[in-house]
Amino acid sequence: MYKIANWTFRIILGVALIAAGYFKIQDNSALFETVAYITWMPNFLKSLVIDILPWAEILLGGLLVSKLWDTVAVPFTTLIYLVFLIFAIYGYSTGIESDCGCFGDVGGEGFIGQLLGSSFTWTMIIRNSIFVAMAGFLFWKPNSVSGSN
Repeated sequence: MYKIANWTFRIILGVALIAAGYFKIQDNSALFETVAYITWMPNFLKSLVIDILPWAEILLGGLLVSKLWDTVAVPFTTLIYLVFLIFAIYGYSTGIESDCGCFGDVGGEGFIGQLLGSSFTWTMIIRNSIFVAMAGFLFWKPNSVSGSN
């Protein structure tokens, strides 16, 4: 059972990171607008986030799915999802009305649109909380080789 959950969480989290990074590389204007709302962050750090985040997401997603460098990939994946959750809470509580561009134009009114929507709403907080829980599961036992399934 553990192995099934481990692989399922790896694939979900890894593919989500790869997709989010890909969409941000295609069009980073939403990310740019969202980062601009962070008034307490210095401009050089904002530029760094805009330039590096999409590539870091793709790299981490690939490492997570391939199980390469688990000792690095799993903690950084957990950290990045925790930062996303904190920022979702920050964005929702401060009323950021822009779209963060996490998953491109996948939005809409249906279930998938709500699940993958990039607006700062309670659904983003719930989604990111679930992602943090999944990443936490991988973090606490990233290389368990127990014989139980």
